[in-house]
Amino acid sequence: MNNIYLFISGIFVGSGVVLPGVSGSVIAIIMGIYDYIIFTLNNVKLNFKEKFLKLLPLLIGISFGVIVFGNILLILYDKFQYEMMYIFMGLILGEIPLLVSKVKKEKGEEINKKYVFISIFISVTLIILPKILNFNINNPFNPINLFFSGFLYIAGKIIPGISSSLFLMILGLYEYILNLISNPFSLTINQIILLIPFFCGILFGFLILIRLINYLFNRFFSKTYSVIIGFVIGSVFAIYPGVEINIRGFISIIFMIISFMITYKMSKKN
Repeated sequence: MNNIYLFISGIFVGSGVVLPGVSGSVIAIIMGIYDYIIFTLNNVKLNFKEKFLKLLPLLIGISFGVIVFGNILLILYDKFQYEMMYIFMGLILGEIPLLVSKVKKEKGEEINKKYVFISIFISVTLIILPKILNFNINNPFNPINLFFSGFLYIAGKIIPGISSSLFLMILGLYEYILNLISNPFSLTINQIILLIPFFCGILFGFLILIRLINYLFNRFFSKTYSVIIGFVIGSVFAIYPGVEINIRGFISIIFMIISFMITYKMSKKN
């Protein structure tokens, strides 16, 4: 695959790493590189050096996207949180036609509606249950919570439609982690030591999930994508900010429609 295209795609994927509710792996699908990444990482014929070199342009692009978009997001999220939530909702909803068409295109199968509704129910339950139970983590920086957060974080990067940003928000670590990944060169030794369990969770999750998702796609392609679509739809409920009957509310809806069309048009070209 062309290195320049991999780099540019990596920038877009990197933006999905920091945007709440937006899955970087779904962006990889939109850019047509998700299967390439999974195949490269699971190809036993390639050693680590070969895999690294094949994915290096992508990794550089992702790093650039995370650092640049991460800092921009911190500013926009602070000043225009309501409007940005509607933009994210449009981006998420625009991904759904792509996922549906991918199953028909590659396997000639239909989406399993039962799995879609089950995963929507699970997704919404994960969103509202902490609020109903007044879920609160007293110490989000304890090692077990950090390890678990690292595992969930990488899960959102590997499994399309799963928002790791949502999990980090629930666990009370989103803003802290976003600040760190957006400004990696500002890390102190104490911060690095504190985050060792988080990085261990990322490594463990990567080794387990990259093989699991490859197995599921090979054995249960349509069912796996049905579950993914359900989680994508469910993630909209996580970021829905309510409705405002005023100018800001009207403009936000316009932004949502525009962002939906952008993602939808990108998926149609794939």
